[in-house]
Amino acid sequence: MLIGITTKHGLKDPHHFVKKSVAFLRKHKVHVDVCPNTCRLVPNQKPGLDFHKPYDVIVVFGGDGSLLRVVQHMRNFDSAVLSINMGRLGFFSDGVGKEYQHLLKRLIGNDYLLESRMLLRCTVLRGKRRAFTQRALNEVTIARVALARMITLKTTVDDAAAATYVADGLVIASPTGSTGYSLSTGGPIVSPLLDSVILTPISPHSFTQKPIVLPPSSRVKVQMATSENRVYVTMDGQTGFHLHENDIVKIKRSSKRIKLVRMASTSYFQTLREKLHWGMDLNGR
Repeated sequence: MLIGITTKHGLKDPHHFVKKSVAFLRKHKVHVDVCPNTCRLVPNQKPGLDFHKPYDVIVVFGGDGSLLRVVQHMRNFDSAVLSINMGRLGFFSDGVGKEYQHLLKRLIGNDYLLESRMLLRCTVLRGKRRAFTQRALNEVTIARVALARMITLKTTVDDAAAATYVADGLVIASPTGSTGYSLSTGGPIVSPLLDSVILTPISPHSFTQKPIVLPPSSRVKVQMATSENRVYVTMDGQTGFHLHENDIVKIKRSSKRIKLVRMASTSYFQTLREKLHWGMDLNGR
């Protein structure tokens, strides 16, 4: 079995869960590669994690941002990903650091399920040149920076005119990302077991511009129809690219998918209640 381990940048691990996890896996004859950032937590460990390699599982110690950062680096999507929460929300996580031994035992014993999630593919065209391309698990966000003016985004879906958004920006989300930034800007919650594309404007100038859920095959194209020069397209809040006037941002479902390790038997609704307090009344029921 081949397992990769990566950690949140600057992770504080006072209980040495990462070090103990590496020792536990090696004790059970598992080959372990760790990322350079993780070596400081595991004495005498040389970096070896390669995102081009097909790992059985990549274990991420951190929060949701750590997993989203891993997606940005992944090049071989045959590798499944297990998130062990060492942060705050842990929406993607199936356990916390102190449960490392229980989680790794199940991993070694193949006692887990894999959940396939769609990814988004974003490409920026500048003239006829492809200036930027990257995948996202949660969302692609086109937005102005602080103190900038509202921006105008001409948007088409499958080459048909959809809307011209005059707003602070636009979130193009996957169902997985529907509980992230899209939700905070007024978008709907969509089950991650569906494939779809969600358009949610950020603080639109017009009350008529509401979120919309599109089929998974939709090809979204957004043109920067403004001279405002402080606008960025951002992948999962991790990777950004500075947009120019008349740049075209193309978003579609990626041909790649990510496999998330699932060990808990909790339903999606239970996760929503526990992590977001969704659907609960004022008495917390």
